[in-house]
Amino acid sequence: MAAPSRIPHSRPTLGEEEAQAAAGAVRSGQIAQGPRTAAFEAEVARYAGRAHGVAASSGTAALHLALHAMGVRPGDAVVVPSYNCPALVQAVRHLRALPRLCDVDPLTGNPTAETVSPAAGGARAVVVAHLFGRAADAAGIAALGPPVVEDLAQALGAGGPGGPAGRTGVLAICSFYATKPLAAGEGGMVLGDDPALLARVRDAREYDERDDLLPRWNYKLTDVQAAIGRVQLSRYEDFIARRRAIAAAYSQRLAGTGLGLPQEPPGGRHIFHRYVVRLPEGVDADEAVQALDAKGIGARRPIYRPLHRLLGESGFPGAEEAWARHLSLPIYPSLTEGEIERIMNAVCAFLRG
Repeated sequence: MAAPSRIPHSRPTLGEEEAQAAAGAVRSGQIAQGPRTAAFEAEVARYAGRAHGVAASSGTAALHLALHAMGVRPGDAVVVPSYNCPALVQAVRHLRALPRLCDVDPLTGNPTAETVSPAAGGARAVVVAHLFGRAADAAGIAALGPPVVEDLAQALGAGGPGGPAGRTGVLAICSFYATKPLAAGEGGMVLGDDPALLARVRDAREYDERDDLLPRWNYKLTDVQAAIGRVQLSRYEDFIARRRAIAAAYSQRLAGTGLGLPQEPPGGRHIFHRYVVRLPEGVDADEAVQALDAKGIGARRPIYRPLHRLLGESGFPGAEEAWARHLSLPIYPSLTEGEIERIMNAVCAFLRG
C-alpha cells in the first residue's frame, strides 16, 4: 500500500480560472504592467477600504516604496517588530535608514502600543505587521505619534477592535507571494488615501522617460501576475471562510490538549493565514516539527529567526517566548478533510508521546 502523500506547510489554491486569466494576458500580448494591473490596483484598494492602490513587484518593494514616499531618509529610525521576517529590515536598509526593533505580545506575535512605545521616541515611522491573519492594534500604536505603515502581507481582510486591518496607517502594504492568502506568485501593493502620497509611490516605481534622476526603482507588477491576482481576489472571501472553518475544526479537536490555541480578536475577524499554536512549556518546537515531518506533515516555526537574533541584539522577551513556543500547522483552502484528520491525529499523537 502506498504511503500517504506529504502535506506541505503551505500550498497556493489555484484553479482553471487563474490559468485562463494568465493565458488571456499572454494571448493579449500585454504581459508587462498594463490594464490588468490598473484594474487590480483599483479592486484591491476597494476591498481594503482605501482610496488608491499602487502595485509593485513584491511586498518588500511595496514597503520600500511606502517608506520612501513617507519621507524616510538615510539615518532615520524606523521601528519594526523583532518577531517577523527579514523583509522589514531589508526595506528599511534599502533607504539607508536604521531599523529600530520593538518587542511583541508573546501570545499573538503582534506588536502592541506597550511594546512599541519604548522604541517610538524620535522614530520617523513604525511598521505595524499584522501576523498570522490576526489584526494588531494599529490605532493604539498610531496614537504614540510616529506615522504608521501597516503590513497586511498576512492579514488582508482581517479585523480587530479598531476596525479592518489596513485602514489606520498613513499607508498599508500587501504581498501576493505564492504562500500568502491572496497569491499571484510574486507581487505587492501600496494602499492609501492621500493622492499626493500615492503619486510619490507611483513616481518612484519606475524610472524610464523622466527628466531628472531622482531615486526610482524598477518595481512594476506584470499583467500576468495581476490577472491571477484578480481571480484570487474574486475568490478571496470564500478562501477566508474555508480557512476559518478549518481553524474551527482544529480548535475543537485540540481543545484540552494543553496547547494554547489562536483566538479571535475582540470584535474582529481572524483570517488564519497561519494556524499557530502555543506549545506547552518545556516542549521543544524543533522536536515537534521533526515529529510531524516524520509523519509527512509540514509543520514549521512560523518565524525562522527573530530579527534581534539576526542583528546580534538582546532584550526582546516577548519575541523570544513566541519563537520558542509557537508552532504553525498547515492551513489553506485546498486542504482536504482527510488531510485535516491526519494533521490532527499526528499532533495529538505527538502530545501524548
